[in-house]
Amino acid sequence: MRILIGSPVHQKPEILILFLQALERLKAPDVPPDYLFVDDNDNPASSQWLIDFADRLPGQVLPMLTGLPQMENRSNEHTHYWPPALVWKVAGFKNRLIDYALQHDYDALFLVDSDLVLHSQTLCRLVETEKDIVSEIFWTRWHPEGVPLPQVWVSDEYNLFHREEGEVLSAEERAHRELHFLHQLHVPGLYEVGGLGACTLIRRRALEAGVHFGKIKNVSYWGEDRHFCIRAAAYGFPLFVDTHYPAMHLYQETDRVKAEQLLSALSYFTSKAAHADFPDSPDHSPSFNQSTSSETPEFTEASVIPDDLRESAVFAKYTADSFGVPQAFSGPRQSELHTPPVSRPKLTLSMTVYNEAEQKLSDVLRSHREYIDEAVIIDDGSQDGSGELCRELLKGIPLRLIRNETASLTNEAGLRKQQWRETLFSSPEWILNMDADEMFESRFAQGVHSLLEGTKADAICFRLYDMWSATHYRDDEYWQAHRYYRPFLIRYKEGFAYKWKEQSLHCGRFPDNVLDLPSEISNYRIQHWGWYTPAIRAAKLERYQLLDPNARYGWKEQYESILDPNPRLTLWVDQDSKNIEDGPASEHEDIHHAITEEVVKVASVQVESDPEPDILEETKDTFYEKEKGQGKEAVQGVKCKLCGSSETGVFHRYKHFILLGCGSCGLVFRHDVDRIQSEEMIAEIYNAKWVDMRDSAEASTYGDYALFGVMLLDMFSPGKGRLLEIGSGTGEFIHATLQSGWDAVGIEPSLDSRAYAKHKYDVDLLAGYWSDKIKKITLTQEALETQKISEIREMNEAPTTEEEMDLSLDNPFEAVACWHVLEQIADPIAFLADLREHLQPDGTLYITVPNKNSFTNEAYGAYSPIFTEKDHLYHYSEHTLALLLEKAGFRPVSLFTRQLPADLDALLQAHPLYGELDFTEQMGLLAKLQGEKRGHELCCVARAI
Repeated sequence: MRILIGSPVHQKPEILILFLQALERLKAPDVPPDYLFVDDNDNPASSQWLIDFADRLPGQVLPMLTGLPQMENRSNEHTHYWPPALVWKVAGFKNRLIDYALQHDYDALFLVDSDLVLHSQTLCRLVETEKDIVSEIFWTRWHPEGVPLPQVWVSDEYNLFHREEGEVLSAEERAHRELHFLHQLHVPGLYEVGGLGACTLIRRRALEAGVHFGKIKNVSYWGEDRHFCIRAAAYGFPLFVDTHYPAMHLYQETDRVKAEQLLSALSYFTSKAAHADFPDSPDHSPSFNQSTSSETPEFTEASVIPDDLRESAVFAKYTADSFGVPQAFSGPRQSELHTPPVSRPKLTLSMTVYNEAEQKLSDVLRSHREYIDEAVIIDDGSQDGSGELCRELLKGIPLRLIRNETASLTNEAGLRKQQWRETLFSSPEWILNMDADEMFESRFAQGVHSLLEGTKADAICFRLYDMWSATHYRDDEYWQAHRYYRPFLIRYKEGFAYKWKEQSLHCGRFPDNVLDLPSEISNYRIQHWGWYTPAIRAAKLERYQLLDPNARYGWKEQYESILDPNPRLTLWVDQDSKNIEDGPASEHEDIHHAITEEVVKVASVQVESDPEPDILEETKDTFYEKEKGQGKEAVQGVKCKLCGSSETGVFHRYKHFILLGCGSCGLVFRHDVDRIQSEEMIAEIYNAKWVDMRDSAEASTYGDYALFGVMLLDMFSPGKGRLLEIGSGTGEFIHATLQSGWDAVGIEPSLDSRAYAKHKYDVDLLAGYWSDKIKKITLTQEALETQKISEIREMNEAPTTEEEMDLSLDNPFEAVACWHVLEQIADPIAFLADLREHLQPDGTLYITVPNKNSFTNEAYGAYSPIFTEKDHLYHYSEHTLALLLEKAGFRPVSLFTRQLPADLDALLQAHPLYGELDFTEQMGLLAKLQGEKRGHELCCVARAI
């Protein structure tokens, strides 16, 4: 494939040398590319760099085109200037490059701006996409204090959100969709967009059709790229962006320094690799490749890893600002803009059916057809037309339907082996083995292909819920399937010695040894409808009594419990529903909530050695253990502090406290929360040692939390105004908000923290705790004893010797922030209701709390640092936080989780189902965690109802 790399060049020498160094490293998918530059430089040194580059690559660099000589001041230290005349001058240069590519029969033109540093795999990747027009992503911080933004967009001049025709969006929904789009671009993949530029591969088919950068007379959009994109869309060419190898944009001076360090690091690894191959060679590299930086980073010996992964890791290190957008959002995991990879894994449904036409077969097949690529079904002697129904409902999907004239009632192992053999005839990649009465919850359809693309496991395990009615599943000592993880989805491994359990009943749907392969658990749930009516249950019991009268293959007590007139049932909660109301159970359905002390297991195999439960349920949790006599009186009769339910049990007994769990709403809370003196507890924890820890992590504290909070304010409270922060810690957020124009005040009970805030940021924080008394702050005893009345007068502007002081709350606040405070509040409903009274009618409440359903808690179970912190009085999930807000008179406008990359390595080592992941895999995992709301931190933006 003949490729022409074209670039108009008007560039500073120190930037141009970095651009050319990266170009020289660029790998080609086939024959080496040719280069054609438009020399529009007004600096002779820059023109000389182009000549030197041509000398280094003889035969590849074509004679340069030139622009009209002129002196132009195109930038200052903060931004670049692009007047209309300059825009259309550059458009003319790009059109000259298009003309050259067409006249000289190139297969593609790669247009790249001269202030980019490219990954060496960029060109290969863009060619690999097989798209007519595709750009590689890069991010730009247009202003020093701004958020990095991409060079691609969704619609119009620069909309970063999708909107259907005629759809009217609120500011909140627009912000939500923008976050979704930006988050998506951080996940390696190929996505369809509405606009792009600056780093674009254009294939000959599009060039011949007439795409170019000329001005469209009746369009007033700024920038030649926008006119190019409109013209491309009019000619029928969709636009795509690839995000596997983000480029670095050298827009600010700090970007140039990082680029020098990046290229220096890559040169280091290249030289190490060369020395490994030629140990006697002298230690030198070509002068053109030497960095102009005076500071060379220090590195350890080069690891033996693939070059492209090493290079990606180096790019990630020096383009870390590109990940400044919060990697979390509230909404579906995949955007309607997402274009699935061409070669996504094939998913084959494997199933047996026997007289299922009048049961749930129709619903089951309709749900599966949304995401499967093909199906293999054994009709095992059905007499009700089940096979014909399969053919009808899967019309349009490749189906291999095998008919057994005689049912295999007494030979399940033989039937399962036949099903396996017939499935393998279809050359499967992934096999989803489901019975005719089993179906996933609806959200699985949107997430299954991302699940398959993002996993290294060969077996994925799920929980199965035995539905005992249309609304409830059975949950007692005999029916506990949903407490375990079993394999339903496996990747076929040719050469693996699959072995079957040789028994005529309950032999398993897959070979018995599939869990010898790498396994993973998933939170997608399966509903089993094989028991949901009295008639079905009676027929099942009759079958078991006939085929297994002595319970040789099953559990005698479970068989006998099938017709229990008063089973223990639990309401099925659809996790896609936003408003869930418990409806009355049908006759004989007294609802009880399960209590268990079992460790999470995959089938019968324990997945971690720690004898503590993993916390993996999203809404209604069933992981609590019964009291065993020790300390029983301390927890008996304790009602849930959120929903008032008496169905509470011990979650875990720690050395100094006990955590209880509510089987109704899922809240986890300390058993002694009514007796806790928060002031004493907080004073004990947030001392000088805690401040030292914050000081040692000052940069990440400021960047990860303070600036993140300010960004949320910019999105949801752009008008600024008065702001109150409760629990200000060492003052970073208050300092950041003051700098960005807010009239901000913070409350902090810790004397050490307040002193640090004053010393470090010159921020005065009010001393005390927020109480449930309107307009009052309760001063700490520490503050009363150590601060003079004159100091208190200066800080509060209201001299008094009382233990309570006014905060001047006559004027309500536009915003109130509680970052990691709510979990420490003993009466959160009263606390939030009081805050509501001090917000403007359209004011906004900002909250972060540790996420009970986090990957951290998955990794460490009951000994997670989130659970063992004794000042964490409550542990909230998305469900319980939303319920709390509703009770306090708020409605969430954005509710999402956040997982920072910093501690991911430690979590992966602690998690029983993960090992080493490379950078790309870690980014994919981060996206998965946020998409499934399993990030460490639960973030909420709320307004009064």
